[in-house]
Amino acid sequence: MKRIILCFAGLCMLFTACDTIEDRDELGSILSKEQLDKEGALEIIQKTPGSNSLIFKSNVPNVISYWEWNGGYSNKNVAEVYIPFGGTFTITYTAFCDGGTVSTTRTFTIAKNDPTFFEKDPAWYGLTGGGNGKTWVWATDANDPTKKIAGNGPVGCVKPEWWTLDANNADITKPVINDEVYMDLKGSANFVYTKADGSKVKAFFNVLNGAPFVDGESKYSAFEVLGGHFPWPAVSKYHITNMTDDELSIHEYGAYNVAMYKRKGFTY
Repeated sequence: MKRIILCFAGLCMLFTACDTIEDRDELGSILSKEQLDKEGALEIIQKTPGSNSLIFKSNVPNVISYWEWNGGYSNKNVAEVYIPFGGTFTITYTAFCDGGTVSTTRTFTIAKNDPTFFEKDPAWYGLTGGGNGKTWVWATDANDPTKKIAGNGPVGCVKPEWWTLDANNADITKPVINDEVYMDLKGSANFVYTKADGSKVKAFFNVLNGAPFVDGESKYSAFEVLGGHFPWPAVSKYHITNMTDDELSIHEYGAYNVAMYKRKGFTY
């Protein structure tokens, strides 16, 4: 089977087995967008209506094909694709020919998120309120008389145990104490960092299905953020030592830095 590389929200996933050899046609003459828009030139085939499994097929001869959609891409004339997210997507098809490139778009709809994919790791739903969306803020009112919300400690600790910080640390916590993170699974694995001034950084995240952080006999769900990060630790990859409907403790992946967050609106 040909190699299809997908990138959901900037994250790269390999969903099909592959050959190492690509079949490429000789480039043909100049094309127009109208030729690509002719009935039958391009096909989007779903094995069942609304299915998460699709086939993108180009019937345009003598071109190199390139498909791109919502962060995913393929350079095959016939691309077998699996997308775990529900929603309506726009795909851009680009044909490379002797005259350069010509592009057009199509839309397709996937009925719903595929639960069999997201149930592989509890972090998918835990971080996102079941996929519908959840906002995380600093746990400044945690049931801890020291009010230490960040610092470091053993890789499995839920709260800082060695070097500790409260909300007023001038260098680390205070500048970002009113920042928050929103995560959902609506069309992709969305991650939005909102700063205290209202500015936003939009990114994507990926739970590392089947690749948790392992410390001896303990395993911790892990995730990475592509194009963003939590307020602290300001890194792109984390492992989770505590996650409930209302609380979240995250470590820098495989390391000691830890921070405590809570669901926005929750009070201890």
